[in-house]
Amino acid sequence: MFSRLENWIDLLPRLLSFHAMFMAGLVVSVPMTFILLAEVFDYQVRLFPPGMVRMERRWNAKAVTMMAMTAALSVLLQAVSAILVLIPGFLTFRADALVRFPFGAIFGMPAVWGITVANLLGDALTGALTPGSIAGAIITWWMAYLFYRLYRGPADYCMMKPTAWVKYYAVVLLWCALGSLYLCTNFIYLRLLPAQIVWTAVFPAVSLTTFFGGLLGPLVARVVGPAAERYGLSRDEMGYEHEKRAGKVWH
Repeated sequence: MFSRLENWIDLLPRLLSFHAMFMAGLVVSVPMTFILLAEVFDYQVRLFPPGMVRMERRWNAKAVTMMAMTAALSVLLQAVSAILVLIPGFLTFRADALVRFPFGAIFGMPAVWGITVANLLGDALTGALTPGSIAGAIITWWMAYLFYRLYRGPADYCMMKPTAWVKYYAVVLLWCALGSLYLCTNFIYLRLLPAQIVWTAVFPAVSLTTFFGGLLGPLVARVVGPAAERYGLSRDEMGYEHEKRAGKVWH
């Protein structure tokens, strides 16, 4: 028994090594990138049952408005919080997480694409636009996309149930792990920073600042969600997308 414990203790440093973190990042980067590319062509990956579903999407006036509003608000918050520079030229505090997480749940894919565009614009405006901004845009896309996929119905995205609050922080923590791994792996692959800085400074900084930046997200959703429902602007009301079926027509 003690020999097994000693083996695990000896194995732990290797599992937490920079190389092991990089390999874990490669493992999560492939499906994350694949799912994003599938959504670009209106295909959605489903796990239960496993497969690909073709989505019908229409950029009506409401969807375009929600995309523009989300992008504008996200850029504004990113610009305001950019004064808190963590790593010059690469990383600033992300107060925009305050809307990026809950807006994905409330407004769906229009918000997902809105914050993705906003991330690139925000980096350009704050002087942080680098080759790593592409990876930054992808993990930003995932900030809203996780909530779009994991939240269902007004009671969920309007934070009317205690379970919705618990799920919010669980999903944020999930993003902190996936998003940080994806970004840092790409930083290493692009040789933007030394591995020691990436894994000891960038990785924890991205996770912690994004988590704290989105800490009040449920309160934002509690206010914005019911208003979106009231004015027909929520994901369920705007008529943006439907799963494609034979004989399906738009109304």
